[in-house]
Amino acid sequence: MDRVEYRADLTKRPGTYFVIADDEGVYDWKVWRNPDRPQRCVLEVQRASDDPTERYLQREDLSAACHDSQSPVVFLTYEAVSQGHAAHLALREYAERQAFQELEDVFYADELAFTGAGFTDSPS
Repeated sequence: MDRVEYRADLTKRPGTYFVIADDEGVYDWKVWRNPDRPQRCVLEVQRASDDPTERYLQREDLSAACHDSQSPVVFLTYEAVSQGHAAHLALREYAERQAFQELEDVFYADELAFTGAGFTDSPS
């Protein structure tokens, strides 16, 4: 059996991390089972290089890979202490945005449901 070498940095050093995530569930087969609940799937997490030139090249390479991809992936940057922490921040940010969007939908749905109750712009 072949062994895969993982290059995960397990130390807890604060730094910049680059995250590639899929917001539309293209790579996640569970989305097809539960399409009502959108989820973010974190595909890649890399610690940014300490050297500014290497960091720039790393950022350009990852963002170009996202733009050239045929799937809808996003490139994110976080200040975190580990790869797992950066992935957690990406998932938490998406969950907060979805919760706010659902709250906004409920608020505006109630407003639009009662247009005759004084929510119109025209004077009566």
